[in-house]
Amino acid sequence: MNLPLSPKLQEFTEHQLASGKYSSLDELLIAGLQVLAERELIYQGRFEELRQEILLGAVEAEQGELLEASTEISSIRQRLRQRHS
Repeated sequence: MNLPLSPKLQEFTEHQLASGKYSSLDELLIAGLQVLAERELIYQGRFEELRQEILLGAVEAEQGELLEASTEISSIRQRLRQRHS
């Protein structure tokens, strides 16, 4: 198989094959495609979760269940500061 790879990817490929982790370029490419497929499933799952949260928020807004933006932003900032301290 003849694939045009950037020098960085070529070096990475050579390193992976030299390390013995993969016995062939085909094996390395299959492993990479499997990781890409798994990442896509995770992305799609997270996208669906966010879509559901948006729909829930829209229903709550229609029912008048709104939050004060400045209060919520302050709360988010406080939680972020706590995580990073």
